[in-house]
Amino acid sequence: MIINPKEKRDLKKTCKRLAIFLVFAFIFDGFIAFLFYSYTKISDVLCGFIIIVITSVLYLLFYLICAKIDKKKAERIARENKRDPFSKN
Repeated sequence: MIINPKEKRDLKKTCKRLAIFLVFAFIFDGFIAFLFYSYTKISDVLCGFIIIVITSVLYLLFYLICAKIDKKKAERIARENKRDPFSKN
């Protein structure tokens, strides 16, 4: 199975975004876990569930922001392609 260049570029961009999210999420989750274990007396299972829920919500927000950025970029590219390069506008 051969991947065309556009699919390869999209896959590379998606992987890069996911890697950036995972780095920040790992650091943030570690901080939250440290706070839960240090200052509260909740069970380990509940702490893990809370961290999973927080990470899921953050990923949903991250995904929606990335989708909005991609949509704006596609609109800008489409608008620039329709513009006449020889006009003053």
